[in-house]
Amino acid sequence: MKGDFSRDTFDPDNHYSRVLMQQGRVHLDADFNEQAAIAAHYRRLLTRDLIGPEGGPLDNAGFAVIADAAGAKALGKQLLPGDFVIGAGRYYVDGLLCENPGPLLYSEQPGYPFDAATTKEALAALEGFIIYLDVWERHICAVEDPRIAEVALGGPDTTTRAQLTWQVRVLLPQPDGGNGGVTTLEQLLGRNVPQLAARAEPPAGSNDPCTVDPAARYRGLENQLYRLEVHTPGRAGAGATFKWSRDNGSVLFPLAEIPVMDAVAKTTTVMLSSLGRDPDLGLVVGGWVELVDDNSTLRHDAGALLRVHSVDHDTFSAVLEGVADPRVGQDRRLHPYLRRWDHDGDPAAGGAVAVVESSAVPGTWLDLEDGVQVFFPGAADGNAAQYRTGDHWLIPARTATGDVEWPRVGTEASLNPQPLPPKGELHAYAGLAGVSPDPAGGPQPVFTDSRKFFGPLAM
Repeated sequence: MKGDFSRDTFDPDNHYSRVLMQQGRVHLDADFNEQAAIAAHYRRLLTRDLIGPEGGPLDNAGFAVIADAAGAKALGKQLLPGDFVIGAGRYYVDGLLCENPGPLLYSEQPGYPFDAATTKEALAALEGFIIYLDVWERHICAVEDPRIAEVALGGPDTTTRAQLTWQVRVLLPQPDGGNGGVTTLEQLLGRNVPQLAARAEPPAGSNDPCTVDPAARYRGLENQLYRLEVHTPGRAGAGATFKWSRDNGSVLFPLAEIPVMDAVAKTTTVMLSSLGRDPDLGLVVGGWVELVDDNSTLRHDAGALLRVHSVDHDTFSAVLEGVADPRVGQDRRLHPYLRRWDHDGDPAAGGAVAVVESSAVPGTWLDLEDGVQVFFPGAADGNAAQYRTGDHWLIPARTATGDVEWPRVGTEASLNPQPLPPKGELHAYAGLAGVSPDPAGGPQPVFTDSRKFFGPLAM
């Protein structure tokens, strides 16, 4: 979650049951957020233990797939080829409550179309696919929902929100036809999960991977929460790239007008509502930004990274090198904004940094800044990892210790940094329906409900 946080301290392996405040002490955002995370973790596990991996209540089970014209018409919806209605109601996925307040066409979902292969026009030409529910938590700030901000404060924002978000998606037939013996949705959507380790730079000349010299330091002047996020999906050496921010990606600039794109000059000009709270959190000439709105976020797009060419502080405008995605920023109701990134990108590589994996010991450490280094060892099973847009890791860096906060293998602080899977974005999935050819040879495919149901504990 890209908020202005000091750090994220929740770890389910600690088995903490609550956070206890002490009198006369400083209150930190991380403590309050950990309490909320502890409670949410408990509720989610309890719900999953009671219901199972997925299920809907018998009296109000939602997310039925309705593909017949008569059923859709009764709900006030008109079906076009390839489209279907998502029924109203509730459904639980991996302990998370998904609510659909009213009937909704597949093509009416925010963020649709998700990709060219799963548009309703493309689905109309297919006879077999799986319809499933994709669930995750989305971070919402006052730029994305202005109602969060208290206008009486005259501008400053306060808290942010975590929003449970769902999409009904389509999984197309696998290339091998038989799915390689795979039988579950989790396996079909699974991957070799990447890992990353972080450290403060060791002194030059040190060849001992199990010793941290006192000269190994984080050299920044401020405490930071570095966020390293995958930009372009894929494998290391085959297109996967990343970007990073020293402020957890929380520095945003809302757009005041629709951006103007010049395909000839290859520039994008934007008018902004603000240039930041102060120069340290402002636009930097030569720095990288990303144009984002609600729909691009819901599509999990890797948007074009644009380089800041010039900033006019009088008109709150900026000229960016590169042409933004023409689908993004065209509707102010979708809350378009620029997000600042702090990496030193390569314009020839689209502005991001290539992911480089290394299984050697010691591995290839990549420099971020001020002594902060990261290392991609690949997947835990030794295979090449599959990186997804939005995979991210958080690296707190502290001036008091001159080090980063990162778990190390073993019990001694001098041992190697431990490779960790991404902090997020974490998705849960549930099958809703299977689509197959009509066994009687009819022209329309057959939709088979694959939802699960449960009744009340007390009758």
